[in-house]
Amino acid sequence: MARLLGWMSPDGRMLLVTKFFRTLAFGYLSTALPFYFGNILSFSDFLTGVIAAVALVGGVVLTITASLIANRVSRRNSLSIFAFLMLISGALLIASADVIIILIAVFIGSIGVNATETGPFISIEQAIMPQTTTDDKRTYAFSIFNLLGYAGAAFGALLGALPELARNYLNFTLINGYRTLFALFALTGLLLMVVYRSLSHRAEVEVTRISRFGLDKSARTVAKLSVLFSIDAFGGGFVISLIISLWFKQRYNASVSEVGVILFVTQIVTAASFLVAGLLARRIGLLRTMVFTHVPSNILLIAVGLAPTFGTSVAFLLLRQTISQMDVPTRQSYMTAIIPSEERNAANSITNVSRSIAAAPPPTISGYLIQSGLWAAPFLFGGVFKIAYDILIYLSFRNVKPPEEENKQ
Repeated sequence: MARLLGWMSPDGRMLLVTKFFRTLAFGYLSTALPFYFGNILSFSDFLTGVIAAVALVGGVVLTITASLIANRVSRRNSLSIFAFLMLISGALLIASADVIIILIAVFIGSIGVNATETGPFISIEQAIMPQTTTDDKRTYAFSIFNLLGYAGAAFGALLGALPELARNYLNFTLINGYRTLFALFALTGLLLMVVYRSLSHRAEVEVTRISRFGLDKSARTVAKLSVLFSIDAFGGGFVISLIISLWFKQRYNASVSEVGVILFVTQIVTAASFLVAGLLARRIGLLRTMVFTHVPSNILLIAVGLAPTFGTSVAFLLLRQTISQMDVPTRQSYMTAIIPSEERNAANSITNVSRSIAAAPPPTISGYLIQSGLWAAPFLFGGVFKIAYDILIYLSFRNVKPPEEENKQ
């Protein structure tokens, strides 16, 4: 790996490891939790949506915390603290099936309900990544970073079926199978703590001036991006992975194994698309890659909900995933390129907080819509808001170029 990624510093390579194992854990929880809540604990679809919303709100609080402490306490210590909270979260899920304990666990655990993270880990890691390579390799670094993230989420989706497989082949009870997943989540937190403590001092940044919100030159840019990213996240909140898992379960009576395979394939397809994103961005630019791939993907998102059969819904979802997340590494690269290095922690935290706040209400709404049998509505709402974001961000930033694109002119 070191030879293959010789253009990336050791810190960057370690962040690739943490990204993979973190999204692996998020992948199996987002697949398994709707089945655990519905089949084992008899929670309603609406309550499942509420729990997903609480997980997102927890991400907001922890991301705000990250923006306040990361440069002061150090990035390495901050990441280790959040990893420790993952460990505690997994322990709480093992210890109790009480709804209050579950709400506390998902709140503190940065439990990802989607492969696209918006919590405290990604805010800090995004700020470190540009320091691990050069400007001309930055987008590729983010592409590999997200490729491994989606690959982790894909294999995690398959692991979501572990409780069912353990019952069928190892004579486990279902509840013990789910507790095994929660134990793996806790152990992942422990692993992350060890890796984060191994990061070098180069992962830190010297800040000579810190304003009230950690921003100075980039304040207006970050404000505009926060509003625009919020529109995108609000739309995405209707169709997070946990909701898609719930939707297939209720709409087509799919099993956890079937949902796991669907999410595995979609995440693998998504991961492969990141290899193309960097090449496309090099040819047409970061912003155009973000927008020109995102609009058609969101038309396909609407088609998933409108499709008349299980097979066509899956087909539209797979087709969408070939292009839907090409904007992720390009967006991360674009934003870090136009923000001064000493302000990136704050910028990432503020935009991710905005995204998390905006994404928090829709899962509850989607849970209610699914419970009411309005199958197409979550996908329709999601697609419309995300297309609006695509149009607005292009109009707002079409003249703002990252350094490598300025140099081409």
